[in-house]
Amino acid sequence: MKKPIPIKRKIDLTEGNILKKLLIVAIPTLLTSLAQMTYNLTDMFWVGRVGRIGLNPIEAVAAVGTAGYYPWFGFGMILIVKVGVSVLVSQSAGRNDKAAIERYATNGIVLMAIIALIYSFYGLVFTSHYVGLFNIESVTVVEYATAYLRIISLAAMAMFMVNLFNGVYDGLGKTINTFYITVSGLILNMILDPVLILGFGLGVTGAAIATAISQTLVLVIYIAIYVSRHRPVDINFIKYVRWAPLKQIFRLGLPVGLQSMIMTVISIVIGVFVASYGPSVMSINRVGSQIEALSWMVASGFQVALASFIGQNYGAYKIDRVKAGYITSLKILVPYGLTVSLILFVFARPLFQIFISDPVTLAGGVVYLRIFSISQLFMILELMVSGAFNGLGKTKIPSMIGILGNSLRIPFAFMATTAAGIWWTLSLSSVLKGTIIVVLFAWYLRKLIIQHNTAIMVENLEPL
Repeated sequence: MKKPIPIKRKIDLTEGNILKKLLIVAIPTLLTSLAQMTYNLTDMFWVGRVGRIGLNPIEAVAAVGTAGYYPWFGFGMILIVKVGVSVLVSQSAGRNDKAAIERYATNGIVLMAIIALIYSFYGLVFTSHYVGLFNIESVTVVEYATAYLRIISLAAMAMFMVNLFNGVYDGLGKTINTFYITVSGLILNMILDPVLILGFGLGVTGAAIATAISQTLVLVIYIAIYVSRHRPVDINFIKYVRWAPLKQIFRLGLPVGLQSMIMTVISIVIGVFVASYGPSVMSINRVGSQIEALSWMVASGFQVALASFIGQNYGAYKIDRVKAGYITSLKILVPYGLTVSLILFVFARPLFQIFISDPVTLAGGVVYLRIFSISQLFMILELMVSGAFNGLGKTKIPSMIGILGNSLRIPFAFMATTAAGIWWTLSLSSVLKGTIIVVLFAWYLRKLIIQHNTAIMVENLEPL
């Protein structure tokens, strides 16, 4: 059999030092998450300063928060295609199947464009219906949220397609490219925010326009790359667009997308429960979730890295290397998770005091961090192992665990009589999900190794 020609425009994760290869993929993803978090904080900072131009900052922040759930929901729709393409591209890269990579990338563009049009249509036509779901009494907040939502919906195609191209690079292991391109848009957004929000006096509308322009710039960069000789893959709609790969991408990514969308709905419901305890508790939730980024940013980096690593090695039929990559990730993330848990528990007060000094809110923040310190390791493991399952193309398993575990939060949060009760519900559900997914992957990996070894034995048997 003729040996396949190696694909030049990929990071080959099937050879070389495992830790080094994992870090090559994980670190840029971590840095991208850090940049995104910085942008979110900056965006909220400038929106909160609209009092300088005669607007009510509380109404402005409320409007952005209300409209912000829609892009979050949209990200779940994005994941349907992004995860499907990333997994299939990584497995094809492991086999050095260039035609398959091009086929999945091309069909991913078509499927992402269709989903983006659906998302954009609802956001433009049914804006009033969406905003009305929140029963907002302030006419000004409704007006701001409506304007923000319509502008974001107009830019939906750019946002969706950018994530599609990110998914292709992720599958090829070239997350450093994703980092550079994505950060260029985030930097532009951070520059435009104060200019449009305050300088031109556009307020909330300015924040939306800044986001739309930044996403469009990133898309233009990707288009420029794909029409140049530096393109990672060739796109050919006439040659490659077929029903089978479209269905394959959708089938793989749908469980992950559904999990994200359902999580958004659950978060809205939990948010309503939390809001009933007053603005102090809402502030604790907001600040506490930012501090928790210590955990999920690193875990998200390894989730993408492990999905790409396992995808390529599974595609190359290197099951021993699949196991070694998983074990290596555990050796890094388990000590890290335990360290973060210890830091959040022991240093809860000084950490929270960085953001809030009010004694009552600070006391509640200490309780919040100590409750969530228990679940940090398990949250990290859930994200990491989800990436491992995704790399194998078994996206249904982690998604079902996530959906069922998150759904349990609503009835228990409803029964809670204090804010701390809600926080315990969220924390313990993460412990449950993390435990179950680790046990299931250990079982599945053992089964996979046995099947692989059996296949090798049968292949090596001499004919009678």
